[in-house]
Amino acid sequence: MVTIKEVAEKAGVSPSTVSRVISDSPRISEETKERVRKVMKELGYHPNAIARSLVSRTTNTIGIVMPRAADEVFLNPFFPEALRGIAKCTHQEGYCMLITTGNTDEEQLESLKTVVNGGRVDGLILMYSKINDPILKAVKKNACTICYDR
Repeated sequence: MVTIKEVAEKAGVSPSTVSRVISDSPRISEETKERVRKVMKELGYHPNAIARSLVSRTTNTIGIVMPRAADEVFLNPFFPEALRGIAKCTHQEGYCMLITTGNTDEEQLESLKTVVNGGRVDGLILMYSKINDPILKAVKKNACTICYDR
């Protein structure tokens, strides 16, 4: 795996300059950006998504909470079509999807806690609704923001 230091060395710049090129900082000249990007391409360098998420405090990942009976979900044509549409939009916006589920409410809550509290997602899409849903209550209790942007 190619490191940022190797890119910097070959491009004749510092590792912090490479980092600024990756984040498209206006402090770096277009000439330097082009040179660094060319070296990145030559070496096959890809920024470490985990390291970037630590710095930016974002994961570029959307969590999808599926209904409990996930094995039956895919027999219903709604869910594959909905996931296909979500996947298309998330890809266009530079996001990934993380699907979570469980066989019981307790398993779903535990999975949700792991995903949200572990900082693995920037937002959630709940793919079902039901009265007195403990999952939705947990999301509301943890002050997660529900946004209807599109």
